[in-house]
Amino acid sequence: MTATGKQLAAKLIRVQIGAIFLLACVFSLVQPIAGYTYFWGVVGGGIAVIIPTALFAWRAFAIGGARSAKDIVSNFFAGEALKLILAGALLVGLLVLTSLPLSAVVSGYTAALIVQWLAPILLLKST
Repeated sequence: MTATGKQLAAKLIRVQIGAIFLLACVFSLVQPIAGYTYFWGVVGGGIAVIIPTALFAWRAFAIGGARSAKDIVSNFFAGEALKLILAGALLVGLLVLTSLPLSAVVSGYTAALIVQWLAPILLLKST
């Protein structure tokens, strides 16, 4: 991974983890009777985004330098395909194989995606 890509990916993942933990705590407070179930539902939904994002970053930023531009583009597309397939599989697995509440899983998934979309605004100083 290139240094800049590695730093930005690490920041994104830290921000996503923080947002998911905060949302999971809020869900636990709002649903005190089934608090842990909602907490783990939000965490599971967030992990279904965070793990594929980390694998994408590892794949996309594995090679650096102007001479390897073709390999960089190839790794970027392969990483994005891996990310989409893994995110879908994790989300379907959570919803089919567990009894976690749908609202909590989808909320965690959506929150992690929103943080990922807002990352350029939140993390880059030039914007």
